Amino acid sequence: MTRKFLLVDDDLDDAKLFCEAIDQISSVECITIENGLKLFDLLSKHNINSSDVIFLDINMPVISGWECLKKLKSSAEYYRIPVIMYSTSSARNDIERAYNLGAQLFLTKPISFGELSNILEIVATSSQDSLLSQLKEFKSAKII
Repeated sequence: MTRKFLLVDDDLDDAKLFCEAIDQISSVECITIENGLKLFDLLSKHNINSSDVIFLDINMPVISGWECLKKLKSSAEYYRIPVIMYSTSSARNDIERAYNLGAQLFLTKPISFGELSNILEIVATSSQDSLLSQLKEFKSAKII
């Protein structure tokens, strides 16, 4: 079964790098979306489930990553979909806020292509229970 990794980010260069890293992983499809409004439109029309993962940038037009995360985690329909914040921020308060709102992980970009590929491979192949322990070695994975 093919899993979907949805990247919600308005930065086209980041989206391209992200999808290139995912292209190296078998059985994972990369879907990029420019903003939160388009995310919820896509979610309402397509079958996205808890085996898929949403990666959210914080600063986006239309609906911010914070608002998307709140809406996803307060929705009976979507709260089980894992959400990973993917942002240029490395501020402690942003990291804590993400975890408090229900994010499974906080990744700080820019990440080298190699590190991004390794992290995405771990996300694709690990259970939610073992994900954080396997990512502790990566500088861009902010774990509290």
